[in-house]
Amino acid sequence: MKIYDSIHVGFVQLHRPGRVSILITCVIVVAIIATYFFTMYGMLNTYIIPVIIALPFAVLLFDSFFRKRLLPRGKPRCELGSQLKKLTLRWLLKRSGRGVKGWNRVGLGLPRTIADSSLQEQLSKVIIPDGLVEPEQITTSKPGSLLGCIFGVGFSMFIIWVMTFSVGRVVMTLSVGGVSAKFVFWIVIGVLLWNIARLILGLPSVHRSRKLPAFLRVIGRQRMLSRPIVAGPGWVKLGRHVWRADRDMFLIRRAGFRLASSEIDCMFAGPEKRRRMTFSGITDEDFQLLYGFWNVNEVRLEFVDSNIA
Repeated sequence: MKIYDSIHVGFVQLHRPGRVSILITCVIVVAIIATYFFTMYGMLNTYIIPVIIALPFAVLLFDSFFRKRLLPRGKPRCELGSQLKKLTLRWLLKRSGRGVKGWNRVGLGLPRTIADSSLQEQLSKVIIPDGLVEPEQITTSKPGSLLGCIFGVGFSMFIIWVMTFSVGRVVMTLSVGGVSAKFVFWIVIGVLLWNIARLILGLPSVHRSRKLPAFLRVIGRQRMLSRPIVAGPGWVKLGRHVWRADRDMFLIRRAGFRLASSEIDCMFAGPEKRRRMTFSGITDEDFQLLYGFWNVNEVRLEFVDSNIA
């Protein structure tokens, strides 16, 4: 095993989506509250209200447009950024998208992996296999947040408590139609308990380890119905499509204000197809496995048709 090989990886400042939108959203919320009080006391004309209501939709359109941006606005500060700009590559909003016309990554002298410059120290610690590796299944992630988990678990437990000590007593004493009422009651309790388990397992610190049982990991990663990605020496396969490290590119960027240890946004791009995916931070073991396999020195495409692929 070797720790890091800079030949295949390049670092440049990539656009980080969501930060500006979050700030604008906070300003809009304050503006809406202020508008309400000013209107109540006759200090503001009512025609302003529709404008305030329309602002969140404007932010949504703004966010959708700028999430596609690959590089920050302005002229790139380094040669790598200038060469990357020539690819006319856009980030995906959805999971899957068409390939890039006029794709010429190798001709432009670009490495097979491009990552945000703020991730260089963390990525330099990821182990890259030195030699032949067998294909492995990779599961992406939709990581939750600690604040969302606390709020969601607390709200679910409160509803369970209310139903158990208020509604539950009434339901259990029913004689006519009691069977159906009890059935619905326990279904709702079961759904709330499932939601609690899902939120806890959704924390990046819980499901990022591959030592956790597989069924618990897919619940936490919210990928129960998704097809796993297969990674091999210098290639990645999803369904019938294969991305090749000797032709295509793997991009890694940060998302909003989230830490690199909580969530990263990734994309495979090439002339035929693009694919976007998220992982629970740099220390996500599935991401590290994918990153290491993609950046091995020797690309071995003969393993693409193996049983696991």
